Amino acid sequence: MAARSRAVKRAAGTDKARARLNGRELVFSLSQGQANRFDVTQWRRFVAMAAEFGATHIEVGWLPFRYGTWFLPDNRDPYASWCNCGLGLFRAFPPPALREWVPLTEARAVQAILRAQVAELRRHGLKGVVNGCEPLWLPEGVYHAHPHWRGAQCELGRIARRPYFAPSIDEPEVLELYRQAMHQLAAGFPEIDQLSFMANDSGSGLSWAPCIYPGMNGPARWRTRDPGERLAHWLEALQDGAAEAGAKVRVNAWSSGLPSAWVAATRARLRPGLFLNWGNHQGESFAGATASLGGGLWDPAYPALGVADPPGFLNGLQQVFNNPAADRNRVSISFGPDRLELARAALETVLANPGAGTVHAARLQMQLAERLTGSPEAAERLAGAWENVRLALHAMRQVTQKGFSIVLPWTCVSMRWLIRPLVPRPQLLTADETARWRPWLFSVNSEAENADFGTVLGKTVFKGEAVVWMTRWTLHGAIARLHAAQATLRQLADSADPARAAELKLGAARIGACACLAATVKNTVMYQYALDTARHPQYGPNMMDYDDNIIYDQRALALRKIAREELDNTAELLALLRESPGPILEHARHDAEQSVFMLGPELLADLEDKLAVMMNHWQDYERLFPTTRMRDFEPDPEPSAVNDPALQVDPGFDVLGNPQATLEPDTLDIPF
Repeated sequence: MAARSRAVKRAAGTDKARARLNGRELVFSLSQGQANRFDVTQWRRFVAMAAEFGATHIEVGWLPFRYGTWFLPDNRDPYASWCNCGLGLFRAFPPPALREWVPLTEARAVQAILRAQVAELRRHGLKGVVNGCEPLWLPEGVYHAHPHWRGAQCELGRIARRPYFAPSIDEPEVLELYRQAMHQLAAGFPEIDQLSFMANDSGSGLSWAPCIYPGMNGPARWRTRDPGERLAHWLEALQDGAAEAGAKVRVNAWSSGLPSAWVAATRARLRPGLFLNWGNHQGESFAGATASLGGGLWDPAYPALGVADPPGFLNGLQQVFNNPAADRNRVSISFGPDRLELARAALETVLANPGAGTVHAARLQMQLAERLTGSPEAAERLAGAWENVRLALHAMRQVTQKGFSIVLPWTCVSMRWLIRPLVPRPQLLTADETARWRPWLFSVNSEAENADFGTVLGKTVFKGEAVVWMTRWTLHGAIARLHAAQATLRQLADSADPARAAELKLGAARIGACACLAATVKNTVMYQYALDTARHPQYGPNMMDYDDNIIYDQRALALRKIAREELDNTAELLALLRESPGPILEHARHDAEQSVFMLGPELLADLEDKLAVMMNHWQDYERLFPTTRMRDFEPDPEPSAVNDPALQVDPGFDVLGNPQATLEPDTLDIPF
């Protein structure tokens, strides 16, 4: 009886959600991005929850990140990491003409994951949405055998060791390949009725598009073709392939930076159900209101788990479930695997008291906070903590550089700042000292370039006094707000019932871990600045009123101060990890999951090794920049590591171990 009662209650909730949608399609997505893993039990919970709250569609097709395939053999050339988790049409459904280079065994493994995902949709009567990248690059052997299939070069050169080429969608034979691939997808997975492809990024590219990384390029014979005709015919081929299998699909292609003339020319030719940049000339829209609770690689707090903005999510849910005009826009809800229960609480709160407007949003916020704490007084304090977290995340989003828009994932994870030691001569670290992090850098740079912490995703960032200090103070403010929120949750846990106390303690630990990540970025940026400026003498008198002639070398003081901050910060993070009642940082569960987007399974040991290496090199500061040496500067400064060849580390290197000569460029054979 109890089970039946719960089922009836869930059905009533679904009906209420669908009524609030008022004709809209609702897509639920499990936010993981390129840090994806596929857990069947977790997937079933997510799909069942989405169905309960009115979903019509579920995003499917994200693959677990793995090396060892034709697509991404290892991390020597990491560029394909960007698209390694996506469902490439030819990767999953290779037509016969491509199977010499795209093995069927690997394609079937991809299909098996998709089949497991779609099976849950079928149980709940839901449809599927696929998001990917197309036209996606193909192995070089394809173009060796079929030169006229070669389309645009599409890689981001600074993080790739070789050129990548997308297929030419101007070629009728290539369009036929796309028709065949879509026929396979539609025949095997009829639940999938919507697809959207990013067309000029992450391994995909359109010929002669001006917004492609290597610059406008493509087959010379197609250079003057009408771009609207090019794109419309490609989208039609995708839709036709599905139609031949008896399926009706909607397909969208999008690209930031696409010229408005391209968009207009393409939309004018599109038949119903086809879209470019989310729209078409029939007035249909492929996008609408969204509500995101964050999670996964593209979350500004990643790899910290559960650091979210509940009020922002509530505001988004208000827009999703408020449709008095009965528009037919597609709306979406997304959240990470670590915040399913918080998302459920927010959804139930909104649907129990639907409405619109700022005042109503404030009421919803207090209702959700009281549900999580148990009292109005505690709810007020939790709402204050949420505001501190929101402002901290907003501040961290402002630490943007050309080449990346979110700082924690790309520095702490993709460049492994979290586990890399701060030492004054990183170029001279041994293979044993770099073994825990060097193999996982998202980089094709030389070892000398990688030793500079200011090299992130293949480009120089955080250089120059202004940007360094803006970054420092922005992160300083974010860290202070995170610590304030952490303290509030700890205090609330002390007076809460056991169940709520456990959740509040876990939330406090996660916010504290996020503060540690931000502190690592701040310390690393400042440390590299200290290294950059250490090439110039920085002497000053003793700050205290001692009656002696000690002249301090300020470089050692600055470097040691920052390094000590990072020592203490890392020790604090280790304590949080050991004492937390649950997981607080996303990292691999086993070796196969570790990647440029996922920290390793031995995170505690990695952090402990960082501390050990830093302490093993602590005396380097004194050897390089003697702090309290007695100096007489008349007529010449006493010899030091800066001006005495005998103290140089090696001919050809400066005092910090920086090479004075140009290194040989890296090369990579391109096998067919």
